[in-house]
Amino acid sequence: MNSMSEIWKQVFSQVETYTSNDSTFTIYNGYKIERKNTGDVLIFDTRTDSSFYSQIDDIEEEIFLAHGFLKGADMLSIRYYESQLHRVNDSVKYYLNTNKTNKLRQAKAERKTIMEKLNKNFKKWKN
Repeated sequence: MNSMSEIWKQVFSQVETYTSNDSTFTIYNGYKIERKNTGDVLIFDTRTDSSFYSQIDDIEEEIFLAHGFLKGADMLSIRYYESQLHRVNDSVKYYLNTNKTNKLRQAKAERKTIMEKLNKNFKKWKN
């Protein structure tokens, strides 16, 4: 199992990072990893409904610790897109049953986009 500091070292050597007043960070596949000037390493989920990022939960942290930042972000993105796909599939069923063709067309287009993102993440995860 990796530590958060080891995960940061891996990220720092593999992707471009950015610097703010109090930290160095990067954002990848919906997750932000940040190393504060104090040395603390934090990971945030950028896919929130508010204007602020949310710190990851314990289960997500375990995934990052076990698989590293990049592969962990890919794995968690798959989980995210699968939940989005279930949501949009429910919408497709509803619009199909209520004969709302414009909404049905929009939901099908959204489903196609989500499936493309899922496929892209599966390919990255396998490598």
